[in-house]
Amino acid sequence: MKKIILCGLFLFTGGLVTSQTVSVAEQHLPQTASFAKPFQARLVLSHTPGYTLQLPEQPPQDFEITEQKLTPSSEGTAQLELTVMPFTLQASTFTVTLDLLQGATVVSSTTLEFPITVNPVQLFKDKELREIRNPKVPVSWLTWLLILLALLILFAVLFWWRKRLEKEDGPSWQRFGPQKDTRPCHVIALSQIDALLDSGLWEQKQYKIFYITLSDILREYLQRRFNMDVSADTSAELLRHAKKETVMTPVLPDLKEFLSSGDLVKFAKVIPSETVRNRDITFLRRIIEQTVPPPPPSESAQ
Repeated sequence: MKKIILCGLFLFTGGLVTSQTVSVAEQHLPQTASFAKPFQARLVLSHTPGYTLQLPEQPPQDFEITEQKLTPSSEGTAQLELTVMPFTLQASTFTVTLDLLQGATVVSSTTLEFPITVNPVQLFKDKELREIRNPKVPVSWLTWLLILLALLILFAVLFWWRKRLEKEDGPSWQRFGPQKDTRPCHVIALSQIDALLDSGLWEQKQYKIFYITLSDILREYLQRRFNMDVSADTSAELLRHAKKETVMTPVLPDLKEFLSSGDLVKFAKVIPSETVRNRDITFLRRIIEQTVPPPPPSESAQ
């Protein structure tokens, strides 16, 4: 008994769905049109009463609808007026897709097809037409020769000027390239710490970038001070290299604490407090200030 009731409901529902259709009562479209020349189309549509029609925003293939107007005429009928621009040639099919709505819900979609032949545009040909543009003056070989000579002279002057500058001031890459910082390594490192504090990274909560930069300052200092290449070392490897330098022995505890704190921020994503930041900067400053290279013999003698 349940199966019979379910089958009846299925058939009844299917009948309602299939009855929700859209058909063309009248159509007024040209059978032929010209390429890229708009034409008018008017359709009188019939649909299931109690529903409304809607044109979805989906342009038909090979055609562009420049204007459209869908006006309900009476219960179950509507009039659709279109201005269409064809962008194809020869025989084609103009399609219109319509959605049938119950309230705001799309119940079904219907695609209407209309055969149409698109002809090429007829070009206007008149034997009386005359060219009104100024005549094109051909460029002679003498003109090209003068241009070539001017370019050669220009290149020669530039080459001479460059050689003269290199003779007077040295190679161009030395004059215009980045200048080497000749300050003492500890002065460079301490100034980099001050610049980092003024960069705004800490205020922007860029803690990881802040500590990466702080670690790079230390690594660059060790490179300049001891010729120690630790740019790609882990913290444990860096500490092992530092133990080989006798002058680093007093600051090894500070170095170990500084590296451990930085690893927590860079790899464990720990958010440091301002107190921790100040402590780590104090560690780094102490490492630099207690390993300052001795002055040259000439200065110490004075």
